[in-house]
Amino acid sequence: MLLNLLEYHWAEHLDDALMLLSRQDIKTVPLAGGTQLLGQQDESIQAVVDLRDVGLSYITSDTRGVHIGAMTTLQELVEAPVLKSIANGIISHAAKASAPSLAIRNAATIGGTLGAGLLSHSDLLTVFAALDVEVVLRSGSQTQINLSGGTSERPGLSLSGVTYKGKAERRVAFRSLDLDRRPNELILEVVIPPVRPVIAGAFMRAGRTFADHALINAAALVLLHEGKYQQVRLALGGLNMEPVRLQAIERHLEGKEITEPRMHQIWAALQAGINEFNPPLDESVSGVYRRVSGMSLAYRVLEEAMNVSQWRGMVASSEGRV
Repeated sequence: MLLNLLEYHWAEHLDDALMLLSRQDIKTVPLAGGTQLLGQQDESIQAVVDLRDVGLSYITSDTRGVHIGAMTTLQELVEAPVLKSIANGIISHAAKASAPSLAIRNAATIGGTLGAGLLSHSDLLTVFAALDVEVVLRSGSQTQINLSGGTSERPGLSLSGVTYKGKAERRVAFRSLDLDRRPNELILEVVIPPVRPVIAGAFMRAGRTFADHALINAAALVLLHEGKYQQVRLALGGLNMEPVRLQAIERHLEGKEITEPRMHQIWAALQAGINEFNPPLDESVSGVYRRVSGMSLAYRVLEEAMNVSQWRGMVASSEGRV
């Protein structure tokens, strides 16, 4: 509960929301779906800004990729046809796994999920790490400047204490969002870079029950072309841990000829690069469990993604699209 909440603002324009969030005299935070914020025991929060009417609920695509507005719900991610077509629906699968309850998925938003970070316990974080997702941020502030100028002999424009509305928008990589995000910056959207149709994805998780948060999860993207591993992306994550891209394993496979049996090649790559995976200690799960289970999940998602990519490549070749 927000025990010291003094103000509730229903913003109708994004600029209004940004101005409220930029205030220095009262701690103000954005209110998205409320699934994370309303459960916090943060007594320092004094005001919230409801973002439902500021136009941040959308899923669109262009040459730069797929754009997902911050107020888009997890259920919309599950149902969106454009997301189901990316890497055989890896984003939609992870969105559904992140919140087994339909009621929560209809309330929780992608912006709130990213804003909460590890507290969201979302499987989407690992998938976003594998996809090299970018996050668009914007801040709004009141800046006071002095425009007095000239000299006593040649007087110039004399305006002091001018206050204007300033806005700054920038993109940051998802993997560095927690470090790069500045105070009072609002998450506007998530950008999924273009993904070729023949790229295959796979996502798996392990928890105590289906409805529990994942103790460990894994996401992989694979593109096989002309008998080689042209692109490989692999990420591991889980409860209370930052998603980790296993780039040593990726490098071990990318550009290499596919050899048979492939299971031996995948396993050799995992053994060569799994040492870079050092999961943190947690009261709910041991690091040893995560390392052992993580290697198993990594093998399974790589194998599944490779099989799908190979099948897609054969279909595309038969249709003359590759």
